[in-house]
Amino acid sequence: MTVIMTMSLPDDVAAFVKAKGNASAYTARILRQQMLAEELEKPARMRAEAGIVPTLEEPEESEEATLERWGRVAGR
Repeated sequence: MTVIMTMSLPDDVAAFVKAKGNASAYTARILRQQMLAEELEKPARMRAEAGIVPTLEEPEESEEATLERWGRVAGR
């Protein structure tokens, strides 16, 4: 389904969109990108609210060492 909308845009933005040819298709594509970006931000916000802070630092132990330690804790 398609909805017809009227929007007010600043002159420079309107000129930019008009120059893209099909203004509706261009605007829809840009808005879909923004919708996706906002959807992808939700998990990051949830992690931050839970106090989980991602880092680019190297972990203090290797993945193998972590799995061995977990195995010991689990009694395996």
